[in-house]
Amino acid sequence: MPDYTAKKLALIRERGALIAERDSLYLAVISEKEKIKQTAALNKKIKAKEADIQKAQEKIDELLNDTSFTAETLPVMVWRDGGRVFELPEYANIPQTLKTENISAVINGTVQDLAGYMYVSVVLTTGLPGMPEYRFSEAGAYQSIEAVARSLAAQIMTAIKNTQPATVVLSVEPEDAEVYLDNELLAAAEGTFYIYEGSHRLEVIASGYDSAGKTIEAHAGKDYLLKISLKKEKSISVGFEFTKPAADVFLHTQYFSGTPFQTDIPTGKTTAVSFSYDDVKTYVVLRPGNFIRQGETTYQLQVSLNKENTKTLIDRRRNVLYWSLGAFYAALPIFMILQGITADMASAAADSHLRVTEDVEKTYRTLVTASVVVGGLTIGLGINYAVQLGLYLYAADQSIPKEASKSKRNR
Repeated sequence: MPDYTAKKLALIRERGALIAERDSLYLAVISEKEKIKQTAALNKKIKAKEADIQKAQEKIDELLNDTSFTAETLPVMVWRDGGRVFELPEYANIPQTLKTENISAVINGTVQDLAGYMYVSVVLTTGLPGMPEYRFSEAGAYQSIEAVARSLAAQIMTAIKNTQPATVVLSVEPEDAEVYLDNELLAAAEGTFYIYEGSHRLEVIASGYDSAGKTIEAHAGKDYLLKISLKKEKSISVGFEFTKPAADVFLHTQYFSGTPFQTDIPTGKTTAVSFSYDDVKTYVVLRPGNFIRQGETTYQLQVSLNKENTKTLIDRRRNVLYWSLGAFYAALPIFMILQGITADMASAAADSHLRVTEDVEKTYRTLVTASVVVGGLTIGLGINYAVQLGLYLYAADQSIPKEASKSKRNR
């Protein structure tokens, strides 16, 4: 049926082109006799195309009458009983969005007019990992909307029916490992699951083991047997020594011990540690690749702890920054006004528009002095704002996790 649908669509487009050509004759610079002649010829071609379109439609109707999916039909429910149209977000995780809304598939499309015929194109999106979007199209007379809908439904059902998943039989060690398929956690780490044709990423992780991953290039209808055995992760012993202050240590967001302390961390992973004393917290990342040396298994690390609560420090610096900016904005227009008045007086005196008297000279000197003073103040406030901005950025930088390095005595 897709061949007949494509043929009918091509005929409808050709008919549209003929109609456009016929309509252009009304503005053509030719004799009236020639216009009538060419119009008649085009009308004849248009009628022939319409007859071919009708024959193609009859063939499609015949095929539709012989097509039945009754034995394989499952109940289909419209989202929210059809009371609301679902809109697929432009920038969103489609599988997660559909899963959250309990939607199996979304069909959306457009309707265009092709010289009196209706052209409908639709896209079927399932959001299933690896399953592509399916695109379908159909065209027909407006009064044949039911036939167009039936044809689209048949195309959709045929495409879904012919979609053959691949079977994957998976075995993992250790048994309590977590398995992620295309960033989605599988319900069971071992067993059989199905994927659709295309590229898929399988990730296996477990505590105390190095993670492993594999890309599967799946082909429809194929069976795949996978066995993934994770290797025990290598570890090193690290510790921090702080003479002041004594801090609580949180490892993986959970309380671990006080300082000083020593613990094992994996060599192939980044570990997050936080230190807390009073109300001050410092977040630290341990990247073994930055300090590990061959043959060494124990390390003493160092890091400078924050001295003040990050939120309190940032709030104070922000307030000072805003006041500094406000003072600068208040002084700047005053300086510009004084500069303008002083320049206008000097210009007026030079052009003999202002009589220079002792009072005028005194006023001018006062304005110059005020302009210099306010100018210096404005520059100072501008420098102060730049300094406060730097201090604010430095305070904000305190919220970024710090990098631990090897203690100097261990180098």
